[in-house]
Amino acid sequence: MVDIPVWRSPEELVSIGFERSNVVMMNEAHSGLQRCIRTREIGRRILPVAHEAGVCHLAMEALWPYEFAEDANRTRQLSAIPEGYLSQPEMRHFIQAALDLGWTLIPYEADTMALPADPRAIESVNWREEQQARNILNALEELPTGSKLLVWCGNSHHSKSASEWLPMGFRFREISGIEHFGIDQCVTADFPSSSGSQGPGLAERFVVDLAAHGGTAGFLTEEAPVSFLRNRDDQDAFILSVQNEMA
Repeated sequence: MVDIPVWRSPEELVSIGFERSNVVMMNEAHSGLQRCIRTREIGRRILPVAHEAGVCHLAMEALWPYEFAEDANRTRQLSAIPEGYLSQPEMRHFIQAALDLGWTLIPYEADTMALPADPRAIESVNWREEQQARNILNALEELPTGSKLLVWCGNSHHSKSASEWLPMGFRFREISGIEHFGIDQCVTADFPSSSGSQGPGLAERFVVDLAAHGGTAGFLTEEAPVSFLRNRDDQDAFILSVQNEMA
C-alpha cells in the first residue's frame, strides 16, 4: 500500500491524462435526473487546463437531440431546453464554458429509436454502448490527425473493463485500438444504491486530506492509497470529494 497518498488536483490529473493519451474520458455522477452537481462543476473547472493541452472538442453523451449541439456550435449559445440534463443550470454552465473557449461540441449518444429490442435487455444495453463508442471514433477520425478529445459521460460508461455489460469505454478501446485515459469522479458520490460499497466511506476516511485540498482531490490509480482502487484496471485516476450529495 502507498504510505503517503500522492494527492493531485483534478486539473493535474487532466493534464497528465492528455500527456498520456489524446483521448481523456471523464464522468459525472447521476441517477435519473438526480446528479452530483460537484462532478459537473469540476468538469467546468478543468476546461482551461484541457484547452492549454490543445483540446478544442468536447464529446458528450448528454447532447441529445443532436440538433442541440449543431445549434450551439453555430450560434455559440445554448438554446432553451424545458427539462432533462440539458436544462440543469450547472450542466448548461459547463457546456457554455466550453463554447466560450471556442470549442466544438460533439454528440455521441446512440439513436435509441433504433434499439433492436427491449431497452432493458443486456443485448440492447450493449448495443447502445457499442454505438456510442463507434460514434466517438467516427467523430475522432474526422478531426485532424493528432487532435485531442475530451469525452464526458455518465457514471461508469467509460470503464475499460467488462463483464456481461460491455461499456462504451471498453468497446472504444477494443474497436479503435486507442488507450484512452479514464478519470472516475463517482467513487465517493452518494448514489441511492451505494449502501454497502466501499466508495462512499473514502470521503470520510480522507476528509482531512480532502479539506486540505479544498474538498476535492484525487490520485492516479497506480498511486492510490487503498488497494481496492490501486488494483483496478478500469480507470487511470480517481477523484474523491466531500461534496457528494445528489440533487
